[in-house]
Amino acid sequence: MTTTTTQCLTLSRSTIQPLKSDHVNPRSVHESIRQVLHHEFLITERLLRANIREGLVLPIVGLIARFLPAPDLLLTTPWTQLALVLLKTFVCFVCHLYVFEIVNQVLSIDEDIVNKPHRPIPAGLLCIPGAYRRWLLSWAICPVIASHLAGPEAAGLFGIYQAWVYFCYVWPKPNHWVFRNAFASIGAYNMFRLVDTIVHGEVPSFPVMPKKVLLCFSAWVVTTVHVQEFHDAEGDRRMKRRTLPVVVGPQGEGLLRAATAMLVIGSGAVLLVATSSYTQGSSLPHQRWAVAGLAVTGILHNIFACIVGFRCVWHGGVAFDRKTYKWFYMLAAYTMICYLSFWQMTMQDI
Repeated sequence: MTTTTTQCLTLSRSTIQPLKSDHVNPRSVHESIRQVLHHEFLITERLLRANIREGLVLPIVGLIARFLPAPDLLLTTPWTQLALVLLKTFVCFVCHLYVFEIVNQVLSIDEDIVNKPHRPIPAGLLCIPGAYRRWLLSWAICPVIASHLAGPEAAGLFGIYQAWVYFCYVWPKPNHWVFRNAFASIGAYNMFRLVDTIVHGEVPSFPVMPKKVLLCFSAWVVTTVHVQEFHDAEGDRRMKRRTLPVVVGPQGEGLLRAATAMLVIGSGAVLLVATSSYTQGSSLPHQRWAVAGLAVTGILHNIFACIVGFRCVWHGGVAFDRKTYKWFYMLAAYTMICYLSFWQMTMQDI
């Protein structure tokens, strides 16, 4: 740990230098402000870019999914309220992603210099002491922003998430694959609880998603999310991270990939069976929209789940595995949360 800290401090003095403001002679105060804002935008964009599908797109999809099963209620809600819900969700989850990424990137500088040089610290946009200051400020300010936008419950969810990030990434930082998977799973549960809090706070007539439904999604995540580790296996091995592909080693990777494919594809098959059993017993006219939504989202989830499964077994290299996770696995996650939104609405009708 001392060696890594010394290396990071050395990097901060030599190779990692913040962009100097005195390199540019601003013509006016407005130009100076514009440059500062542009610099901040670059830092934030590079901080959030890597996990934006998981940390920002997924909750936005979850928000849209809340509205899809109830078109009548959606049409009777003023568009200003809907726009406000979308804006609050966007701001809250920019903060939600920020409080994770600032910690993740401050503590993985050595790896990022080699594998992700576009990130703000190795790119020289942000010095290490400045990154620590942002860590402190963001962790203090973001729960306050959430409380102002969505109430004290949202601030509480932020606090829980920050405690979970601290536990998994700062101290005691358990180096076990179970916690890698559990981090994403509990983070997803917390994420959709926060979405529900935002929606229900602005539009109380919209029902929140039951906790047991969110637990189903979390269970799917915890058993399959190690798809994200396949393309980082070599880097994790060098950094001595005990992710699941590293633990099983090259000799067991084929079996792990096959088991992961079965889990991902099997979850889709379960959704199809559940949809089929429900649609056969449903004949009420007001349920047709929900049944159609179940069928469409269930089929889409199965398509993406099958693609993920086949690509896991195919093993086409690092870039291939990265695309499997970043695109097809995330599309499977989007369609599953949409399916569960329709499912919870149909269960309420029953």
